Amino acid sequence: MGSEYDIRTGSKTFLVGEYSVLFGGGAVVLVTAPYFRLKIRSGKTNLVGVEEQSPAYRFYKTHDFNGLSIDFCDPHNKSGGFGASSAQFSLLYQLYLRLTRKEFDAKSFLAEYKQLSSKTKGVAPSGADCVAQYFNYSIYFNGADGSAEKINRNFPNLDFAIFSTGYKVATHLHLQELKAFNIEKFQKAVLGVRKSFADGNEEALVENVRNFSDLLAENNFVCDNSLGIVEKLLKTEGVRAAKGCGALGADTVLVIFEKSKIPDESVLREIVSGATAG
Repeated sequence: MGSEYDIRTGSKTFLVGEYSVLFGGGAVVLVTAPYFRLKIRSGKTNLVGVEEQSPAYRFYKTHDFNGLSIDFCDPHNKSGGFGASSAQFSLLYQLYLRLTRKEFDAKSFLAEYKQLSSKTKGVAPSGADCVAQYFNYSIYFNGADGSAEKINRNFPNLDFAIFSTGYKVATHLHLQELKAFNIEKFQKAVLGVRKSFADGNEEALVENVRNFSDLLAENNFVCDNSLGIVEKLLKTEGVRAAKGCGALGADTVLVIFEKSKIPDESVLREIVSGATAG
């Protein structure tokens, strides 16, 4: 390693599974551009761009990064919803393994993340987003055993877009109030999405993403603003599915659309920034 270098990982979005994975279900996590980066150079020991209450900062304070000046760069300018916090932890963990020449162990990685994320009450985060961003590719994550498998998009007629809503729900506070629920229907939709990636089945992808989005709404896991956005997006020509993502579906909205009928991006952005539930 030279005296100055960087490591990077993509933005994350839970396509499906963000609630059910917390109780042993699965999740499909997308990793996309633009990329978060750690800029590392020899010099005064410091860490810039990471909040002191975050798991990444706690990890930094309990491991040896002496002699390194580390700067976290967020391409979203702290707009939220794309996994800045999980990227910070994943990138610092990568750096730590490079420095110590240790091998990656998924169980140790998840255990440390959950310990550093622990609160006095509530549900621990799954770490699915951290795993996806550690590897820097989209995954199916099994919440029961912490295993992950790489998935590849194979949908020639469909594409994805993700938009920030400008809203933000503090995930760690939200999880403190979350109660266990029956994940059976959620898991069925998640496994349907997983299979659709393996088969390249576009209709199954759309159907299962829409089913999962409906289940979130039926179980009050989506805020009113995102409900309004999704409702309007689904009436837009070319849009096949839409879903709020993040805690209460508040942070971002994912849109799946037909490549042959690509919606005007400015129209989609206007819907996302201006819609409210009617």
